[in-house]
Amino acid sequence: MTRAAALGAIAFAVLVPAAPAQAVEAAVRARPAIRLEMLAERVAKLNAQVGQGVLGGRSRRSLEEAIRDFDETLGPVMESAPGAEARDTYRVLTLLWVQYRALALKPANRDTARKFRDRTDELAFIAAKGARLVQESARASSNASAVRAENAAVLAQRVAKIHLWMQWGMRDEVLARSLRESSENLPRILATLRESPANTPEISEELAGAEGQLRFLEDAARDLAQRKSEARAIEFIAKAADHILDSMERVAGLYERAP
Repeated sequence: MTRAAALGAIAFAVLVPAAPAQAVEAAVRARPAIRLEMLAERVAKLNAQVGQGVLGGRSRRSLEEAIRDFDETLGPVMESAPGAEARDTYRVLTLLWVQYRALALKPANRDTARKFRDRTDELAFIAAKGARLVQESARASSNASAVRAENAAVLAQRVAKIHLWMQWGMRDEVLARSLRESSENLPRILATLRESPANTPEISEELAGAEGQLRFLEDAARDLAQRKSEARAIEFIAKAADHILDSMERVAGLYERAP
């Protein structure tokens, strides 16, 4: 199973109910753990945007913000890691992040992107493993929809990142498969969330907005594949992915606060 397929499986997993106190603890830990994987994808996406001149100075500022966000999120997640395996996983993640962070801040181009891709895959894989261990430690059902929303945010950033990398000539089968699986899982997760009994009018509105942005992203991806207005298409993909991210993080917070 590929990493993208594994993420989809995690997103659709049925979590076993836990005691109320345990469920609250899991809800507190799970989202930041998943956000680390999202931030790994986001830093890579923004690194490519900077290198390709997509969205100008906004991309550079967003890259610096994403790096700070990862720095601020990693410490608390590692401190609350449940069990020896999770702690070891986050120690490895910390070591990988030190190297990755330095690469992310260097000028990006077609050549450096290939090395950065390998580091991104390593970092995202270890972050995903840590998130899985955090979720399994408590098995809380109360945050299942929040977990799915955070996973949708991961996929949105990954899809845009891959499109950007492909603009640099990276078009191998591994990357194509990851794009295909991520592009298939993202609408599936949104459809599953749309059917959640926990949805409020506010959540439903956010989900509708995310689905609208997904359509923009898909239309732009088709234009990109057909070499139509490539600069405009890649900009639309980058923006739509960020709108989906913002909506999913708001949705995840709303699910966690729901009674």
